[in-house]
Amino acid sequence: MKHKKLLIAAIAVFTVIVFLATFIVIWLWGDEYPDFDDFKPAAEIPGLKEGAVPQGLANYEGEYTVENENGEETKLTQDYFFISAYMKSGPSRLYVVGRTTGYVGYVTLKNTDGSDYTEHAGGVATNCKKGESYGTLWVVSEGTVYCAKTANDSGYKNIADEIIARAAMDEGENVITFTASFKANNRASFCYFFEDGTSSTYNDKLYVGEFYRPGDKNYQTDEAHHITTGNGYAQYALVNEYTSNTSSTNKYGLTLISPSNVEEENYVPKVQNMYSIPNLVQGFARIPERNDDGSSSSSKGKLVLSTSYGLANSALYYYDWADISASGNRKSYTEVSGHNFEYEGVQTTSGWPYTESGLYVYFVDGSKLQREYSVPSMAEGLCVKGNSVFVLFESGCYKYKTFVRQILTNIYSFTPRK
Repeated sequence: MKHKKLLIAAIAVFTVIVFLATFIVIWLWGDEYPDFDDFKPAAEIPGLKEGAVPQGLANYEGEYTVENENGEETKLTQDYFFISAYMKSGPSRLYVVGRTTGYVGYVTLKNTDGSDYTEHAGGVATNCKKGESYGTLWVVSEGTVYCAKTANDSGYKNIADEIIARAAMDEGENVITFTASFKANNRASFCYFFEDGTSSTYNDKLYVGEFYRPGDKNYQTDEAHHITTGNGYAQYALVNEYTSNTSSTNKYGLTLISPSNVEEENYVPKVQNMYSIPNLVQGFARIPERNDDGSSSSSKGKLVLSTSYGLANSALYYYDWADISASGNRKSYTEVSGHNFEYEGVQTTSGWPYTESGLYVYFVDGSKLQREYSVPSMAEGLCVKGNSVFVLFESGCYKYKTFVRQILTNIYSFTPRK
């Protein structure tokens, strides 16, 4: 009888081991990503072994210097990636990678009061242009947009150039301090800067959006953002659109509200439009459609959203911007939310919250979806160069790499198509 019990116990243990082994094999190697075959490694993600958890991605066309055998220096152009990351411990960072020269280094981030910035750093964007003295860097986290500009007497052309230079400096000098911040009027989980391509900045836009996960109290959004779109989709997150402003006196780098019943020192960036988006969005990118003169139309191009959470496959959603921005695909914010739009923390001279009633919400929902790409888990921020979209993943960080199916330690690029 004793031997029979031992045999039964052994069989039970063996069965559990086989089940667990089968589950692990299927989990790690049983999934396929045919859409991912078109994705190509673009650059290695730095900082993963240092405890960095990469979140946001931006690109900047800057210069680097090469020296020939005679000691003569030549300046060449390359694209740089800026990668925002929160750390296992310590202040959040911006890592810098050159497409040609490779890893440059990182800068640590500080708040306007000089204290360490330790927030999520969920998104990063910049409107800096090579050789131009204007430009702002934006980093978003937890409902706030943090802004950085270079000082006029710094010796750097713009903040992007300063970041590249400081990233290569010794510890203690590799620091960027934010110069301003404002409330985003949403959870501010990601951001993206769209450049129109002309000398006018009117159609150059900063997009700041929020992440929503059903049933998770850590990722809830304002009830006023819970909207049923004109096409019948229930959605719970918004993206706010701002217009770029390159004035040297504008501390936010964005066009401001200017109502007569608000004191000028309380002017904040003006929300131009809003976009209702699906759940679990981690990144947003507009792809311009260029005309022969290099300009693009504000009503044309494509839109890509990256969505992910946990160990499940990520999805990239692909839309036509003309479908999204059509006047028939919008309603007023007041109509869909039941409220006028209120700027957080801004009061009128009479002491009432400052609100606007004329803003529109455009619908980015399943009725407009042209294609869905299934890719490995933990897709995060996006940026664009030409027609190529670059995707950042966080699956290679120490925090998650033990459990994920695919450990991705590179930024990947692809050219989306319908």
